[in-house]
Amino acid sequence: MRARGAASFGMVVAFLAALTAQSGNPPRFPLRVRADHRHLDDASGKPFLVVGDAAWSLIAQLDASATSAYLEDRARRGFTAVMVNLIEHKFATHAPANRAGVSPFSAPGNFRKPNPAYFEAAHRVVAEAGTRGLSVWLCPAYLGWQGGDEGFFKEIRKAGPQALYAYGKFVGEHFSDLPNIVWMVGGDYALAPQDRWAAEQLVWGLRDGGAEQLVTAHGGQTSAVETFGNTRWLSIDTVYSYLPDVRPDLLRSRYARPPRPFVLIEAIYEGEHDATPDQIRRQAWQAMLSGAAGQFFGNNPIWHFDGPTLFPFTGDWKLALDSTGSRDMARLAAFFSARDWWTLAPRPNVGAASTMASAPGGATIIYVMGNGTTDAQDVALPVPALQPSAKWFNPARDEPLRDIESPGAAGGGTRVRTPGDNGTGTNDWVIVD
Repeated sequence: MRARGAASFGMVVAFLAALTAQSGNPPRFPLRVRADHRHLDDASGKPFLVVGDAAWSLIAQLDASATSAYLEDRARRGFTAVMVNLIEHKFATHAPANRAGVSPFSAPGNFRKPNPAYFEAAHRVVAEAGTRGLSVWLCPAYLGWQGGDEGFFKEIRKAGPQALYAYGKFVGEHFSDLPNIVWMVGGDYALAPQDRWAAEQLVWGLRDGGAEQLVTAHGGQTSAVETFGNTRWLSIDTVYSYLPDVRPDLLRSRYARPPRPFVLIEAIYEGEHDATPDQIRRQAWQAMLSGAAGQFFGNNPIWHFDGPTLFPFTGDWKLALDSTGSRDMARLAAFFSARDWWTLAPRPNVGAASTMASAPGGATIIYVMGNGTTDAQDVALPVPALQPSAKWFNPARDEPLRDIESPGAAGGGTRVRTPGDNGTGTNDWVIVD
């Protein structure tokens, strides 16, 4: 888990309405694995694009009013998913209690004694997200980095498999009626095989409690499959990588067998690890052009909502709602929602400068990563020619498409020159061919 904009809290700039306008009706839940085993559909059969936001401490840290404001903002910007801890061990002001002081267990860490009042309050949060078209990727018992004090692994190991199963069944019974959930077991921990029961027992309990929603997992800078293997209950794979270039990890999940939908569940968060705006954009665009069903964005301090954290921050989570990264994710959501994004297939081995995907007999989209300067950049593309209608799309600013000036031949491919500064002090661009 793991900047700030100029707008005041609750303010949504007028152009965002145009950015996030999507055709058709809002999604209908529950989500299902698409027939191609590559993407997700909603209950009506409409492809569901995962535009996710890390909101780990939402249930534990915010009161009802702040929760509504956060969910409304994310829905209006085109986000379709939030990633949330059902119970919080460390990253909330009164953890593990919620804002109102209600604890998840009647005795600290006792998984055999869940407190219904806490879970009823959590139920209201998840239900409200559903009314706004947001899926909630809900982690029932976050394990914590390397099984340490950030999560519940020590308490779970002490309680044992039967207690964890009973807790999972309790949670399943209380949340089986909410179709907008995707269950996410694990949590920042690459479990050893002998410890996998520390998440698997949750799955069996959830199922026996009546929870039939899809299940995925959050590893420890590992994919879900790497963490849990090709188990039948794992419906959605995840990629978790802090590498500067996430494409190798993404493509490994894309070409894994058996095929599964996968999402970029976690990469570098805005406001952490000295992240730059173009790095945050690059991760997201690489995911979308590498065959992912979507990707999750993270911001410090949004993920913990001004609670305890791992990195210093300025401002507060309300100001961060209008951060550069938030705007860039809204722009990405609008871009792909206006296209048949699920028909795109990655074109690997295109070199270090670009990431490409094409639809059969249709559009090609190329993200040109830039080199961190404001200078125009010559880029060789592994395509024989661009269509006369090809244009530059600015992933960092809201502006009309630009013409591509005089593309030329380059060793059996095409060479183009980027427009230069995209308005943010760097030069990453997207070709829409």
